[in-house]
Amino acid sequence: MTAKLNMTSLIGRVARGREHAEDLDYAEAKKLFTDWLHGDLPELAMGALWTAYRIKGESVEELRAFAHALEENIESIAFQHSCRPVIFPSYNGTRRGANLLPLLAMTLTRCGVPVLIHGFSAQHDAHDLLWADHDPSGRVYSADILREFGLASAENSQQANTLLHLQGLSYLPVDALHPGLGKMLALRQQLGVRSSVHTVVKLFNPFQNPAVHCAGVTHPPYLLRLQEYFQREQSTALILRGSEGECFANPKRRPDLQVCRQGEPALWMEKDTQPLQQMPALPENSGITATCRHMEAVLNGRLSLPSPLVDQASCLLCLSGRCADLDSARHHLAHHFSRYAA
Repeated sequence: MTAKLNMTSLIGRVARGREHAEDLDYAEAKKLFTDWLHGDLPELAMGALWTAYRIKGESVEELRAFAHALEENIESIAFQHSCRPVIFPSYNGTRRGANLLPLLAMTLTRCGVPVLIHGFSAQHDAHDLLWADHDPSGRVYSADILREFGLASAENSQQANTLLHLQGLSYLPVDALHPGLGKMLALRQQLGVRSSVHTVVKLFNPFQNPAVHCAGVTHPPYLLRLQEYFQREQSTALILRGSEGECFANPKRRPDLQVCRQGEPALWMEKDTQPLQQMPALPENSGITATCRHMEAVLNGRLSLPSPLVDQASCLLCLSGRCADLDSARHHLAHHFSRYAA
């Protein structure tokens, strides 16, 4: 029987501010996240921990423990394929520009790479939240775009497995992963700030077998932290500065594309610092309908895929095992898209 955590002592250790707070060891952190996921922590403790970790930040060892706790408490997806599937966490949505993550996902699917996206459900559980630090009004979420485009979402891991085989892409709502995870994310509504769980959803693997993680970050310090995490885990991942928190490259200017290939880090493509010479083809507005029309035009070869997304897709084709190197990945994209770069 696992010993009960001393919440008073634990909160006292992690809530001493950025300079004096202590990191939990692996066992403590894993037990903490497991209890939190199952709803076994007092509400007052959940709020205190949420805020404390927002100030302290998580150590890599704590992130490993949190992610492992989540992986061990979900029904993982028993999917097998010649390529490693690509995982896109999608929880932010976009407002200033179009959400092109579904387009990136379908580009990979067209090239033979299976893709799993997980995030809020298409029943607008994100739209119903009022967050002080992140107003969701007017944001366009991946689930809404995929539903409008006619792609079914999964209701559980078995359905996700089936959809990956049938259509090469599956969207899995957070509550289908674990109901407790959705409740943890909803704490943001009450407390007004994001916390550790928003990082954990970018790190865990919902598959039984190895996959390719694609992690987009908003704050630059997290680039190094996530790189270290994937190194420690011996994982395969692409890490980049995301677009409004979503894990697709800015379609007008490529960010650094950092990879971790089975634990070995490398910068595969440096950020573009040159002046923009030509505007890429983009949706006429950021709405769902316009984004779907644009996706259809790109997939049918009437419009080109923005160059930064070509670069990101090329990296993911290599990491998945679909292509041997970046040159062959670009040739592969050119073969499947008559117009593939702006």
